[in-house]
Amino acid sequence: MKNSIKRSISILCIGMVVIVYIATILLSQGILDVKHIFSLSNIIFLFIIVVISYILSCVVSKMIILPLKKIEKGMRTVAEGKIPDTKHLKEYGNLKEIDDTVDAYVLMMELIKKNNFDLNSQQSKTEIILEHMADGVVAFSISRQIVHMNKAAMRLLNITASDDNFDKISEKLKINLDFDKIMYLPNYTTFEVKTNVEENDLNIVFAPFFSDRLTPMGVIMMVRNITETVRLDNVRKEFVANVSHELKTPLTSIKGYSETMMNGDLTYQEVIKFSKVINQEANRMGRLVSDLLQLSRFDYKRVSWKKMLFPINDLVLKVCEKMKFEAEEKNHTLECICADNIPSVYADRDAVEQVIMNILSNSIKYTPNGGIIKVYVGAINESIYIKVVDNGIGIPEKDLNRIFERFYRVDKTRSRKMGGTGLGLSIVKEIIEGMDGTIDIKSKVNEGTEVVVTLPTKMSIK
Repeated sequence: MKNSIKRSISILCIGMVVIVYIATILLSQGILDVKHIFSLSNIIFLFIIVVISYILSCVVSKMIILPLKKIEKGMRTVAEGKIPDTKHLKEYGNLKEIDDTVDAYVLMMELIKKNNFDLNSQQSKTEIILEHMADGVVAFSISRQIVHMNKAAMRLLNITASDDNFDKISEKLKINLDFDKIMYLPNYTTFEVKTNVEENDLNIVFAPFFSDRLTPMGVIMMVRNITETVRLDNVRKEFVANVSHELKTPLTSIKGYSETMMNGDLTYQEVIKFSKVINQEANRMGRLVSDLLQLSRFDYKRVSWKKMLFPINDLVLKVCEKMKFEAEEKNHTLECICADNIPSVYADRDAVEQVIMNILSNSIKYTPNGGIIKVYVGAINESIYIKVVDNGIGIPEKDLNRIFERFYRVDKTRSRKMGGTGLGLSIVKEIIEGMDGTIDIKSKVNEGTEVVVTLPTKMSIK
């Protein structure tokens, strides 16, 4: 087609020249004189006219054909997914009709270029968002093949290269799903399932996606890691159960002993004994309620710290003196070793005293009779440290990560017998974090425990 226009224009020009030439001779002679028509001079003149006509036809065809060829080439480029250059397109002709066609073509290319840029930009943003999402996203085509999957989905589902379709992934996750039901039936537009992959609890939602004409195109699978949510829910349930148990035990004792006293027929010594038990259980409940209220204030940010600069050595020595009697009851050796020239601590003095007393109390309780407990105080960089070391029963390694959880006990029976509420270390951690400090526990079973607390020596700016 690209040469047919040029050939047609050339034939048309030459034919018109020949017809005009013959007509001119006929008109000039008045008769049909064949010899005169084909005379040498007239043939030469005709040849010159034909050559000139051919040149003119080439010029005219160039003005028309070259822009059309450029337009054709540009359209083929667009069909290949590329955007052609239109800067020099107008240099090939000055005909109004051609100019109008070229202008329309250039405008179309500019719109295509703009739409293509917007589309690529949107696609790039979508891909970046999908790749950096914490949730996994997998898209299946109508033929059940994977057409897109982000990194989070690969990590959460532990997908390999062989898991390339809906059926294989469903089988791997051990979930029974009907792909067609999800995609086509209105009542099944979404489908939610929970499963477990490599100790991670996953919540998976399946939903169909459609074209502009609401034609089903496939299914989207969204994967969310709910391991932490499940853990917190279990902690909450355990917390409620523990609170109920901790309150029920002393209440049962109080109720039992008080009913016995109400029935009478008790000696004075028995009344005194039962009264002591009731008082002990009431005190236990009071400590539990007090600890719960304190933790509640931490949770709702209702704690007003009274931070100030104060000498830590004096406070640690004071606490050790208070705890000395409790240590002597179990024949423990309690030593307090303080370095010289320790800077003052910027914290809440009463809260820090509560922390030290709680840690020392635990060391005394969980160290067999005749143990050794040492308290070290020193400074490092812009912090001071308080280290409590004992040779007690220690804590199993598997329990160290949970030691600060509320109501968590390594040995529940023994802890309750010793009067603990199971909230002490939880409160300690909340206080230390409120003081911008840190706490770390290292322990080995039957060898002892080391607790290190650090506190700032300068005012923190927030």
